[in-house]
Amino acid sequence: MRDSQKQKVYDWEDSQSWMVKNSYLSQKQCQDVIKRLNKIFKLRVTLRFRNGHGKCYAFSNNEIMIRNEWGRSYGVLLHEYAHCLTNDLHGARFVSEFCLLLHHFHPEQPSIKDLVKSLNDANVQFADFERTTCKKRLSKRHKPFEDVSLVIIPEPKRYIKRRMSAKKRVQKLLDEWVNPEDVYNPFYSVSYYDHVGFYYVNINGFEYGIELTSWIEVEDCLLEAIEQKLHLHRDYDEKYI
Repeated sequence: MRDSQKQKVYDWEDSQSWMVKNSYLSQKQCQDVIKRLNKIFKLRVTLRFRNGHGKCYAFSNNEIMIRNEWGRSYGVLLHEYAHCLTNDLHGARFVSEFCLLLHHFHPEQPSIKDLVKSLNDANVQFADFERTTCKKRLSKRHKPFEDVSLVIIPEPKRYIKRRMSAKKRVQKLLDEWVNPEDVYNPFYSVSYYDHVGFYYVNINGFEYGIELTSWIEVEDCLLEAIEQKLHLHRDYDEKYI
């Protein structure tokens, strides 16, 4: 099937304020978006993440792949979910489903009138909104997603370089995410130690893990702790805003 207006759609959405191609959502926030949409549309779309600056994709109407570097945003997630509602690639039906998702769920809630005008200005074809899946499922009772800060949220990466031991990967994470010399605004305090064959990770005085028997388990624990710190505590926003 020829995707004849793909570039027109890309150019159109890139010209709109609601399309921000920066990763300001955490992975958990992205998962929550898909879970909510799945519940409304009674689908089982799964979400996975990949590093790199390539494209984001929707596969076979039931799986979405998002790039950590730039794809964790409401606009991109709604774009890919619109693909899961239709087999129309970037055709007229896809555009209409996408517009209704934006109208109901994006924090900006662009009006249908404004969306139609921008589509006409960009010469992008769209289908009858009244015949879309979104029109049948959505109403004013469906509230938009939370309006969040557009500050980019990095995700801790698992280091899988060959011949790098788990202990070295732990140290690399500590070097990247902890700066004890920054006494004015430290990210947070992390320490790890071993005792009688078990390993422990201490984050700001709270013990993560009771009996960790390997450095791989320490690495997993530290990754989880970093993610919790990024997503649940305000001191991250205070440092990076």
